[in-house]
Amino acid sequence: MRQAEKRTVTTDEYVRDWTRIRTRDEIKLSKDGQEIARGIADGVTHDGNTLWLIQPAGKGRSMFTHQDDILAFRTKASRPSRQI
Repeated sequence: MRQAEKRTVTTDEYVRDWTRIRTRDEIKLSKDGQEIARGIADGVTHDGNTLWLIQPAGKGRSMFTHQDDILAFRTKASRPSRQI
């Protein structure tokens, strides 16, 4: 009997209203179809115009504005129960 193979599948949920982004959400940002940043949300202004993102690999904390035509996606990782 083969042991089940575990893989992580990531799905992205578009977040039009940045006020719905919560601290510690995993976020991916894109502009013109290109990913420009990825990280953990550290804060959003009350009007949803500005987002602070803590990025991995020493990139630190960065600020992004909704007015710059940036799209935000909440990333969700899930593990399939079995892969044969």
